[in-house]
Amino acid sequence: MSDPSSVLAAIPDKTAPDSGNESTWPIDVLTMLLEDKRSENTRRAYRHDVRAFFLSQYGTDADPVLVRCFLSQTAPQMAAQLLQYKARLIGDKLSEATINRRLSAVLSLIRFARRVGLTTADPGEHVDGEKVVAYRNTRGITPELARRLLRQPDRATLKGKRDYALLLLLLENALRRSEVVGLCIGDFDAEACVISIRGKGRGTQKERVTLSATAVEAIRLYLSACSRAHTAEEPLFINVSPAAFGRGLTADGLYKIVRELARQAGLPAQLSPHRLRHTAITIALDASGGDIRRVQRLSRHARLETLVIYDDNRADLQGEMTQILSRILATPSESG
Repeated sequence: MSDPSSVLAAIPDKTAPDSGNESTWPIDVLTMLLEDKRSENTRRAYRHDVRAFFLSQYGTDADPVLVRCFLSQTAPQMAAQLLQYKARLIGDKLSEATINRRLSAVLSLIRFARRVGLTTADPGEHVDGEKVVAYRNTRGITPELARRLLRQPDRATLKGKRDYALLLLLLENALRRSEVVGLCIGDFDAEACVISIRGKGRGTQKERVTLSATAVEAIRLYLSACSRAHTAEEPLFINVSPAAFGRGLTADGLYKIVRELARQAGLPAQLSPHRLRHTAITIALDASGGDIRRVQRLSRHARLETLVIYDDNRADLQGEMTQILSRILATPSESG
């Protein structure tokens, strides 16, 4: 296995006489990679995961010099480093999805370095990711529980008006958390009954989403209750607490709102905005008789296969087949 100390030993001494000449220092490959990503959430995740690798392997941050020294290794040497790191993550009992994400971030850094001619190594074929079952639980909550959740906001208050509008967007339009908090006032067109969202992987491009009359009215009542001037660039949903009034609602803030409303309704503590997206998609599949093409317009999933997983989970086809086999295999006394 590759020894991380050999990479550290290759780092030039910053106190050496020639170290003041910054033109001799390696360019910041990690910063270049992050600047290539449009989403701040994506940049934050990549930065966190790449730093985690260097802190784990070398006990120090991913500064430009250390990154370039790592990238100067051969593919087998890089692979050995990644396999050491993977073994450590498994030993720390991290989930398969987390391990894959951490490895993927480092491999993305290496791929980007290849694109800009800073390495020719490709260690990816030597490092296997963990097996992950995608979309294991996509059912969300029942329509009855969703209606109970919608009854929780006190719509006589500004907070209640805002929270009710948020829940409608999550449950009627299956919006993602980032799509909701990324909305600006100018994205809402009450007359046309639409909002324009920045969809997943769409960069600055927006797509129009049709709203129900109920959601339009809920958003209008919320906006009219806000004691502030409205400009198109301002966030549509804001923090309404006295200490931070007017600041744009964050993804973490939306999560906390849903969690608190779920607690008030006596629903599972782990309920999240994404679980409400699952709920909307599952209810839509039920209502449409499993018409995945129509529901794809609601969910905006790029692949129909993803909706097939939702539909299989909704219908519990495995459970249905198990019951059929049980009836076939039952002895006469048991079936009687």
